[in-house]
Amino acid sequence: MKSEKGILKFAICNLQFAISMGILAFLIFANATTAASAKGSYGTASLMVIVERESGSVIVIDSSKHEFLGRISNLGNLIHATIKFSKDARYAYVIGRDANISKIDLLKLKVVKRVRAGEDSVGGVMTQDSKYVVLSNYVPGEVRILDAETLETVKSIKAEREYPDGRKVEARVVGLVDAPGNLLIFSMMDTDGTWVVDAGKKDFPVIKKFWDIGETPYDGLITPDGRYYIVGLLNSNWVGLLDTWDMAEVKRISTIRTKDDRGTEEDVVPLWKIPHLKGWAIAGDYAVLPAIKREVALVYSTRDWSIVKEIPISGTALYTVAGPDGRYVWVDLVGNNGDVIQVIDLKTLEVVKALNPGKGATHPQFTPKGDAVYISLMDDDKVVVYNPLTFEKIKEFPAKRPSGIFSTERAHKFGM
Repeated sequence: MKSEKGILKFAICNLQFAISMGILAFLIFANATTAASAKGSYGTASLMVIVERESGSVIVIDSSKHEFLGRISNLGNLIHATIKFSKDARYAYVIGRDANISKIDLLKLKVVKRVRAGEDSVGGVMTQDSKYVVLSNYVPGEVRILDAETLETVKSIKAEREYPDGRKVEARVVGLVDAPGNLLIFSMMDTDGTWVVDAGKKDFPVIKKFWDIGETPYDGLITPDGRYYIVGLLNSNWVGLLDTWDMAEVKRISTIRTKDDRGTEEDVVPLWKIPHLKGWAIAGDYAVLPAIKREVALVYSTRDWSIVKEIPISGTALYTVAGPDGRYVWVDLVGNNGDVIQVIDLKTLEVVKALNPGKGATHPQFTPKGDAVYISLMDDDKVVVYNPLTFEKIKEFPAKRPSGIFSTERAHKFGM
């Protein structure tokens, strides 16, 4: 009898404990749900991740609602930082100038992993299969390949050229893009070369090397379909063009309209900043690229890569960014009129609008379907949002010296 009472008492105690734990779990869940509801839920398909360069932080904005979500700090030196995204846009990889790379969970808004992958870095890409994050490093001169999950270094490809006299010159890596076939393409500033790497093979072999493509490569882009790689050159009157379908040569595409039109000394202006080629500068049958030391935007036909027109602009272009519909290109200026954004209509090939959003206007970035444009005002400590049809300001957000604006839509674009 005593044994039965003991068993009953033990069972009742266990039942009471289970009920208590159930109530506690419910309260925890209820509190978590309330906290999540208070913060609001969101997806990652239309987020804007914006660099605050001097403070070493980024802010995240939901561009579908134009709502500020949060700030992630302590990311290192973010001057000339770039951001890449995982294939599902769950994670952002912030690559700093000091070669620190921070993996950020965009749903939890926190850093989940951070490593140092070099000493001096100027960008990076995700491979087509999204397995690897790849850095283009100045110091050491290399392409550094990291596992996207763990951020462990998988391979370092030294960017070096050996000359006939036995000299070996290490080069700064620029213009790194991902390409169809799980390839990586990059150029070398100090040795005038372009290499192609097969990232689909275990040992990441360099499968093509092109030398003497032009003097001093500085950046590169790949067309949206992944067909053509274009490398900009600081000290040559052409850009290099590589057709990824045949990989036969890097062709010279002139940056002057006619062979006789070499320009005059009056046409040349100071190089305030080196233009950036990565962006949606390719729109339909046109490619719109910034000119070096000239106040023009160069319009090429993507059919034969001839120059169609040189469009005069009010300063030197830093970015030329085409909207998703390919109709308009927004150009931010440096040097003269550095606070101005100009809009080029690709139907007329003319500047149709000049905006003055504020001091240090830079880095226009369209939302995925082009219903809004985000612009950093570096010297006004804010980000402004414009309607690209009416050119009216929709909203603005406070930010600490904002610069690069990166949409998660880039997760699904080559070279972005």
